[in-house]
Amino acid sequence: MPPEIPLPIQYNPYKHHFIFLLSEMAEWQKSDWSVTEKTMLLIGNNLFDFYLGELTPEQICKASLNYFETKNITTQTAFNKWMGTAEWKKITLPDESKWLIKKGIQANRFIHIHPAKFSKHTIRVRATTLKTVLTLCVHKIPILDDTELNLMAVNQQRSSYLQLSPIKSLDDENSGILKLWQLFVNAGALAQP
Repeated sequence: MPPEIPLPIQYNPYKHHFIFLLSEMAEWQKSDWSVTEKTMLLIGNNLFDFYLGELTPEQICKASLNYFETKNITTQTAFNKWMGTAEWKKITLPDESKWLIKKGIQANRFIHIHPAKFSKHTIRVRATTLKTVLTLCVHKIPILDDTELNLMAVNQQRSSYLQLSPIKSLDDENSGILKLWQLFVNAGALAQP
């Protein structure tokens, strides 16, 4: 858990936070691939919601904690009572993004948060798509005007570094890779020193 995630929050910014990953990119581009590869394990393998907003992970956690403090939910017992039999509940943060709240599995991190599906400032992302794009950015692979060369670059990164199958196209169903890659490139991911 990154140090900016305060107790009792459980939150994985590697899986759910765009700006956090951009800040990690500079380190990953300087590190040996084996270090970056281990960190990418934190992304998992599912489909998830990815926050693109301006709140930092620390601000998200503080806003979440503030929500619970205003409702006098400051202990695990009070939190469990608030949750009741619900698997999850939803709260809204100051930037109007919605966040799912679940019971955490660690005793000291009993409030598990992650972006809600179809929330403001959030997109749905496959783990393999995010890992592919991060790998392209770590290796500073630019997007070219040639679709075939882009496809070759994507498949080379997927097979060489992620042991993933090649994709057939960057159009239609696989366009998520190109859109996310463009998002990272436009935010300066390839321009890291």
